Amino acid sequence: MRRYPTESIINCRDLGGWPCPGGMTAKGRAIRCGIPLPPTPNDYALLRQLGVRAIVDLRGRGEAALYPSPFAADPDFDYYHIPLYEANPATARDSRPLTALYREILTDFGPGFAAVLRLLPTLPQPFLFHCFCGKDRTGLLSALLLDAAGVDSADITADYEVSFTYIKPFFEREIAAGSPLIWQTDLSRLRTDAAVMEETLSFLRHAYGGARGYFAAIGLTAPEIAAVERLLR
Repeated sequence: MRRYPTESIINCRDLGGWPCPGGMTAKGRAIRCGIPLPPTPNDYALLRQLGVRAIVDLRGRGEAALYPSPFAADPDFDYYHIPLYEANPATARDSRPLTALYREILTDFGPGFAAVLRLLPTLPQPFLFHCFCGKDRTGLLSALLLDAAGVDSADITADYEVSFTYIKPFFEREIAAGSPLIWQTDLSRLRTDAAVMEETLSFLRHAYGGARGYFAAIGLTAPEIAAVERLLR
């Protein structure tokens, strides 16, 4: 199973099961998702059943202050907050194309990515990482992890594309209910079109030579890079 049947946790899926050199990316190691609302009791039960102990929150400082993570004070989980962008790209009043925003996140938040990438190999598995809806900051980190594992660009793009399918019902419900979480009713900003990830991967290749080159550019050492490459292998 790649997608996990959660309730308040959305867009929740395993990064295992993608073809890579030597076989498939390993399941039960890294789980990506969005957490816009506090998890339900069933969500907590599923996380415990999966053996999740570590939670990595990629939201901005303002987001986390306004909506504190329920995991931060939960003794059953080790909680880490490492912002990868200060605003929620899915709901921010920002009209720039997502490709431009993704380039900015990768370029300007290198220290945040470096901190996350150093942390992940040290965590008990499976670990869970998330932002608000699990498509932008979570999507970029997922793409880097899959690229580091040798997953083909087409599969990385496919993993990105499916996010809109999984987050759309949540946003439709919140909009219909007049939720204060969502200020816009235009779902086009939430789309995860293939062209966006294709252009982002092209930027990584041309600017850095791919994930490994990006890791080196943001300060990871050769042993640290090797540890990230082994995460899903």
